[in-house]
Amino acid sequence: MTGRAGVLIMRHELRIIGTMPASTLFGIAMPIVLAALTQGLFSSAVPTTSAVGADGAELAVPGMAVAFAALGAGRPGFAFFRDYGWGTWDRLRASPASTLDIVVGKVSPWVVMSLVQMLGLFVAAMPLLGFRVSGSWPALILVLFATALCLCTFGALMTAVSRTSQQLNSISGVCGLAFAALGGALVPLSALPAWVDTVAPAFPTYWAMRGLHAVVLEQGGLADVALPVAALLGFTTVFALLTTARFRAGESKAYWG
Repeated sequence: MTGRAGVLIMRHELRIIGTMPASTLFGIAMPIVLAALTQGLFSSAVPTTSAVGADGAELAVPGMAVAFAALGAGRPGFAFFRDYGWGTWDRLRASPASTLDIVVGKVSPWVVMSLVQMLGLFVAAMPLLGFRVSGSWPALILVLFATALCLCTFGALMTAVSRTSQQLNSISGVCGLAFAALGGALVPLSALPAWVDTVAPAFPTYWAMRGLHAVVLEQGGLADVALPVAALLGFTTVFALLTTARFRAGESKAYWG
């Protein structure tokens, strides 16, 4: 848990995010466009056991939501590098905030942002693409929250191992694409080579898609997403422990380069 300093950092980051509404809208609009373009392609991959009326939108929308969340997993890191670029990192370290306060305060707002964008995509897709959720909305929100928390924690880990913002950009791009592709978000696993089925469970995006499919396609409730959510929280714990072991507040980092 963080103290008052962590809460203040969190509020500051939320204010900064609030000055970039175009970025928030882009994170909803772009997946909608891609889901609309791929809806027909995804329709052939809808399982025969799905709820009556399910079509390609019920696969494309969750897939794009998770894919864009994975591709944006590095965004929390730029909140750290921004302070290096502004020359305010040492001032932040000299404040009463602990390292935990700083990390949680900077990452948490992006968890909220990721959740808002994914949920906004689902809501917008209903009138625009005829998207439907056959199961429980509380279960859906729980899966989306666990996904956002997991991927943003991975973003903190990528920040811990990056020395420059360009390194972070490269690592997050490669890892985000791998997560999205091999987890079955960009393309349904049924359309990928057989070997992908073997490695897919090693990626948190696989469990995110599994949980979303249970709710969207199979009329699932909270009990049906217990395993995917537990897996996502397990990944989150591993990423958090690795971040704790690697993150050094006094390490020199460069905003450019």
